[in-house]
Formats: sequence, structure tokens, C-alpha cells
Amino acid sequence: MNVNKSQLRNFGLVLALPVAAIGAVSVATDNMSSLVAHGPVQQGHVDVDCVGCHSIGVGTVRQQIQANLAYALGKRSTSVNFGFQPVTSIQCLSCHDRPNERHPIYRFNEPRFADVRSSLEVNSCVGCHSEHVDSRVSVSETLCSHCHDDLVLKNDPLDVQHDQLVVDDAWSSCLGCHDFHGNHPHESQTLLSDAFPVEAIRDYFGNGSDPYGSQKIYEATFDD
Repeated sequence: MNVNKSQLRNFGLVLALPVAAIGAVSVATDNMSSLVAHGPVQQGHVDVDCVGCHSIGVGTVRQQIQANLAYALGKRSTSVNFGFQPVTSIQCLSCHDRPNERHPIYRFNEPRFADVRSSLEVNSCVGCHSEHVDSRVSVSETLCSHCHDDLVLKNDPLDVQHDQLVVDDAWSSCLGCHDFHGNHPHESQTLLSDAFPVEAIRDYFGNGSDPYGSQKIYEATFDD
């Protein structure tokens, strides 16, 4: 495909028109984020501005358009982020880094978790907590099965042995007793009958009430 510089400039101008329109609207709009957001944000993020999570993309808008156009035409090997850069765990941990974390994501980068990483993105916050979707958690409540399928406790505190729960494939019961991140002042139940029902956990995953309680040991540290 042969494209001369004049055609490239004209094509770039056409692509720039909607960007310019958005920019014009932003001048006349108090809350531009509502126009460009990909969907709802997590409940705790409603007062966080876009740039609280999304770093500004490298380069000017014109440079970003030119680079992506060149990529589309096969003139460069990689594309570039347009407008904002994608959110990574670095942004998440700048507010949610906790010394009591039971499942820190860096642990899952160990070689022994390679098989788990192939089926569940446990080494990234956004692997379980996707923004701009109408849910708090985007994975199944049975996620514990990926790592604990050989679980045996020497002094099991539960009235039903954990290894029996594994045999019974009762993975939906795990989070009925265990707070995954350990950031609630909640003690795990010792009677399986006292566990939160799976419906309560699923409701919590979908932005429902918190069965572990509203109090957090370490609150998010975002400062606006």
C-alpha cells in the first residue's frame, strides 16, 4: 500500500476531527469524565478523578494520532496509548498498599504459580477488580480452587475438615469464612453452618453489601 505524505496528513486530519470535537465539548462541560468513561466506577472510586488512576499518555494528541496511524499503515511496529495510559497494579497499590495483605500480588510472580497465572490473572489487581463494570469483583467466588486443591491442615479449626471440603469440591464456601485480602477485623468462622452463604458473597462481588463488615483495618490512602 503506497501512501504519500499528503494523503497521510489528510487522513490524520480526518482522525483528528472527533478528537477536536471532544476537546471543544470538554471546554463547555463541567465533568468531561462522564463523557469519556467506559462505564461505571467502583463504589469507592466515585470521587476519584480520571487522572487519579489513569496517567496521561505520552506525547501530544497529534503525536498519538500520527503514531497510531503509522501503526495501522504498517509504518511502525507498535501502537501507542491514546489520551490516557491503561491502569496497572502500580496505580492501585499507590492507594491500596496494605502491610496485612494475605494475598499480595507479587507472590504470584513466583515460578510455582505459573500454572495458576495461565488461568487466573492473580499477579495483577485488575485481574480480579476490573474498573468500569458494574461489579466489585470480576472473577468467580470459587477462585480459591486454583491454589488450594491440595489443602490439608494439621490442626483444622473448622468443624468440617478443609480437606473434606476439597474432596467435596465445595469451593464456593471458602469466602464464606475467609476474607481474601484480610483487611477486615473479621475472624474466620469455626462452624461451617455459620459461614456467609454463597449468595451473600456473590452479592458482595456485584457491589452488594459487605458481609465481612464495613470497617477496614487499612483505609485507602488516596488524597484528592
